[in-house]
Amino acid sequence: MKKPAAFLDRDGVINFDFGYVYKYKDFKLRPGVVKGLKLLNKNKYRIFIISNQSGIARGFFRKKDVELLHKKFKKSLKKHKIKIHDIKFSPFHPQGKIKRYAKKSETRKPDNLMVKQILRKWPTDVQNSFMIGDKNSDKICAKKSSLYFEFAKKNLFYQIKNIIIDN
Repeated sequence: MKKPAAFLDRDGVINFDFGYVYKYKDFKLRPGVVKGLKLLNKNKYRIFIISNQSGIARGFFRKKDVELLHKKFKKSLKKHKIKIHDIKFSPFHPQGKIKRYAKKSETRKPDNLMVKQILRKWPTDVQNSFMIGDKNSDKICAKKSSLYFEFAKKNLFYQIKNIIIDN
């Protein structure tokens, strides 16, 4: 069954962007995140996180570091009865130092292959879905995917509440 979805960038939307966050101890949630994600679940929205993680290609951390952070994050949300349906990230960057990730990839935003992969896997009501990001590359990705887009505001709960009310 098709459901609406929230596509959320990670760094700068879910957590504060301190630059190349890959350790859970450095993963600090932005205001309204838990309450906002709860509201999405309550209103039957699927939650997808899509994130560029060029720090992998640049050799700052490993792919498994990001996977571990996401696993711990999802576990912490379970305590609040919040379900994240899928998390996708792009480890690529054309100027990377790690050879297998040092390339252009359509998974990397502003391209939208991560969104396309999610849409193939999850039946989604795109017309009633949206994306929140903090960079122009997020906005371009949303446009390519026919998703309503907003830049991240100060409090994610109030932002999500306003988007859902307008839908």
